[in-house]
Amino acid sequence: MENTEKAAIYRLHAEFCKLLSDANRLLIINELGKGELPVNELVRRLELKQSNVSKHLALMRERGLVTTRRDGSTIYYSLADKRISEAIRLLKEVQGDQIAKQRIMVQSIPEYSPGK
Repeated sequence: MENTEKAAIYRLHAEFCKLLSDANRLLIINELGKGELPVNELVRRLELKQSNVSKHLALMRERGLVTTRRDGSTIYYSLADKRISEAIRLLKEVQGDQIAKQRIMVQSIPEYSPGK
């Protein structure tokens, strides 16, 4: 693989990661990982403004992260690929491990240990 091809692939990866860099989009992905939902149900579950949820869904749809299905006047959203939810789950596991390691490090410092 040529360096220009590698660079193009990494640019795509970076763009994908930028899409995931918003907490509200991660919340939406988490809910859609459980199954297909209409906007009003996402709004209810996440307690966000409908305009905000719709904006994020439009961006994610434009970038191919979610797909839609219309039933009458209701539009249902779902993840374009279930592996997206799995990738987020793995990231959460890694972050959990990092937080646990940091706690252990802090607790090993005598002046920061509880009760001292």
